[in-house]
Amino acid sequence: MRGFPPIQIFLLALTFIVLAVPLSHLTGTVTQAKTAAVKVVEEKSVKALVRLRYAHKPVTLSVKIADKELMAGIDASPIELSTALAAVKDGVDVFLSATWADGTPDTSITLELEPDGFASRSETRWSSAGSLDEVITFEWK
Repeated sequence: MRGFPPIQIFLLALTFIVLAVPLSHLTGTVTQAKTAAVKVVEEKSVKALVRLRYAHKPVTLSVKIADKELMAGIDASPIELSTALAAVKDGVDVFLSATWADGTPDTSITLELEPDGFASRSETRWSSAGSLDEVITFEWK
């Protein structure tokens, strides 16, 4: 047995109208969301001590942290430098490059970074063919 089509169409339209009223109230009313105030956290700089140790004195030596050159001159090993680091918890990249005179055997440079309030970290790199060009990342977790 089949139903009467005009009644079926009427019931279908009535169903859509009944559903459309609550949906229009849910989607039609737009309220402006309040934007949360963004806290700007100032990055506190941390004082740090940088130590360099090497077995053979290099001809040129460059130590950079955040594009800031730390070396003023090449002294006898070990060299101690003081600097300020911006964000220690995110890690610190130290750009180290050095060259040695011809005939110098492969040698090592030890770089130690000791920020205030954090543990000291040390990394050693070996030169190859009289030169060294490294990016050393120090991380504190």
